[in-house]
Amino acid sequence: MKKSIAFILLLCLAFSCSEKNSDNLTGDYTLSGKFVVPNGLDPISKAKVMLYEDNIVISETLTDSEGNFIINNVFPGDFEIKLSKGLFSTTLNTTVSNEDDIFDIDLSTIEITEFPNIAVVTGNYDNIETVLYNIGLVNPVTLEPLFDIIDGQDLVGRPSGTQHTHSHANASHSKTTNNQLAPNVDFGFGSLIESPTLLANYDIIFLNCGLSEYKTDYSSNLTDFVANGGLLYATDYAFVYLNDITNYGTDYISFREPNRSGQSLSTVAEVLNTDLLNWMTLNFNISTTDNTVTIDQFLDSWQPVASYNEDTVIPWLHGPVEYTDGTAEDIHLAYTFNHGDGGVLYSSFHTKNSATQSEAVERSIQYLVFELASLKTE
Repeated sequence: MKKSIAFILLLCLAFSCSEKNSDNLTGDYTLSGKFVVPNGLDPISKAKVMLYEDNIVISETLTDSEGNFIINNVFPGDFEIKLSKGLFSTTLNTTVSNEDDIFDIDLSTIEITEFPNIAVVTGNYDNIETVLYNIGLVNPVTLEPLFDIIDGQDLVGRPSGTQHTHSHANASHSKTTNNQLAPNVDFGFGSLIESPTLLANYDIIFLNCGLSEYKTDYSSNLTDFVANGGLLYATDYAFVYLNDITNYGTDYISFREPNRSGQSLSTVAEVLNTDLLNWMTLNFNISTTDNTVTIDQFLDSWQPVASYNEDTVIPWLHGPVEYTDGTAEDIHLAYTFNHGDGGVLYSSFHTKNSATQSEAVERSIQYLVFELASLKTE
């Protein structure tokens, strides 16, 4: 008897589900759109697109090199869509109805609305803050950046843990000409790196080339920051703050000695990642020859990487360079790797500082910012 009742209940459940699918017709609807950065223009490649119904994931896909996505076989219903590239994301709701005459539903352009907590430490030669500002991490009304900018030469600062407010002092040592990108917090790099509490306020920390190098005794705090899930960008001379995390070249990447021996101011570099190459060419018409682009933003004496661990490190660009001792070789120029629950991006070249420089420089860094944001272990 119990078995019969269970069987009847099972039949009822099956009939109910069948009836529901019949009411909803078939999964003939598609949802499509384009995921872009907050400036509303630049697409985000290989972003996750998750379709939820009643908090359950029912479909998942990725954006293509132009930021486009399509979700097929959608039934009528109320849905939540979450788009994310690492720590950058947005969420929207949509309803698909039996009464919809159009089966291909275009959600149009979808911008990032949720950002990680970001700190940029200023430097004399690099200004990643301009990249972040240009992609739209900015208050549209006040034009203030939506990230903290910390004076990279201020080693005195205020006591660790001080509450900070925004201000706009001049940062004459920065190459950026945007006065909105001056330091806007009331502590400096010295206070930041000395304080695990301050470091923990951020999800991503950017160290520009040309910041002060007198605080390397506190590099272990940055190592702990990354191990605990933080993300760290360092470029060129800021490599000195990676010596602890790499165990002085034993782990991940090793830096060439003598230090700052890179001499080439430009190179034609092979783009090692197909998606990065497609993203640059399809969206920004960047000229390529045999999968190579021009990288021409190096300091007069820059810091090359000597070697990397192929099991743990991803290289992104590779090209011929010359050294100050007259020798030359082909080397990799930018790397990402995980450490603990977080990750690191190191680049030997800088952000674009002049309109005459290669657009591939700026776009490569922009793309890698989002790759860095995806390194956090979930």
